[in-house]
Amino acid sequence: MGLGMFSLGILYERKKYDNNNPITIEYDQEAIDLWEEYQNIKSANQEFFASKNGSVVYPVGCTKGNKIKEENKVFFENVQQAIVQGYREVEGC
Repeated sequence: MGLGMFSLGILYERKKYDNNNPITIEYDQEAIDLWEEYQNIKSANQEFFASKNGSVVYPVGCTKGNKIKEENKVFFENVQQAIVQGYREVEGC
């Protein structure tokens, strides 16, 4: 019981510290513009792949699709093609 109360005390103090010392991240407009340009180029040049036995489509280069055997991969020019065929887009790539 004593250790549990000690842990709760630490969590309380940590929360109080975080509330009194918030972290803010600010980006200048050049960085925002560069990021948007990168995202546009990335989406324009990306191809997608999925397993013929699966239900998830991955962008080429996504490590989450590394376990798919080459002979089971099917490719799409864009994610819309895959969605029309019943695949869903992977999260986090």
